[in-house]
Amino acid sequence: MLTMNDYSDPPHTIVPLWKTPPPVEEMPEHVYEQSFEETQTPELSPQEQSVEPYATVIVRLLNSEIYESEKVWESLLEHRIPVMDYFARIGLEVIIDQREGLAFLKQIELDDTGRTVGLVKRTSLSYEVTLLLVLLREVLEDYELQDTTSPACFVSHQKIRDELGLFFRESANKVKLLKQLDRYIRQVMDLGFLKLVNDVPQPEDRLYEIRRILKAKIGGDVLEDIRRTLARHAEH
Repeated sequence: MLTMNDYSDPPHTIVPLWKTPPPVEEMPEHVYEQSFEETQTPELSPQEQSVEPYATVIVRLLNSEIYESEKVWESLLEHRIPVMDYFARIGLEVIIDQREGLAFLKQIELDDTGRTVGLVKRTSLSYEVTLLLVLLREVLEDYELQDTTSPACFVSHQKIRDELGLFFRESANKVKLLKQLDRYIRQVMDLGFLKLVNDVPQPEDRLYEIRRILKAKIGGDVLEDIRRTLARHAEH
């Protein structure tokens, strides 16, 4: 059993494990110079000082949606009030969905007729592209019902081909659709709803990510309306 007598030093004595540092005057001068330079903040030019800190967010939203995986997302959250105020003055609303991890612009209706400032371009979709969007929206919906921790939903080119073929009764229409499938997929990619993950020569080996903006643009009610329209179209 150890007692206080077993220690050579009194209990209040602390023995340092390091050597005594050299006097300040003996330390090299370049150490101080380096430390000072590293703490200096670079000066901004007059042009940079006149630009709003959220300018990158504005430009990015005018071009496409923003996802939480992008660096600009943090800037958007930090400057969300001035960003929203800026777009409100030009007839646009900033939709920030933190649960889905994305943000995009929506036109504000100026009156009961649905009139807008027309800054966001409206695109007319063909029957085939609309059908493809409904299919992708359903794939995304089924994916979210699964017990998964990954927010990204992927679909293969072959699955798109197989699922679309089920919508056509006549083989002639089916052949025509599948022949132009690559063109329809490119149109959906241009709309920002699909992202090519692996660009390989053989189309059937390609993999795409279904972007979450599709869910925001085509909600449950809109999806049902499109389904009814497609059903009527198929009857004729």
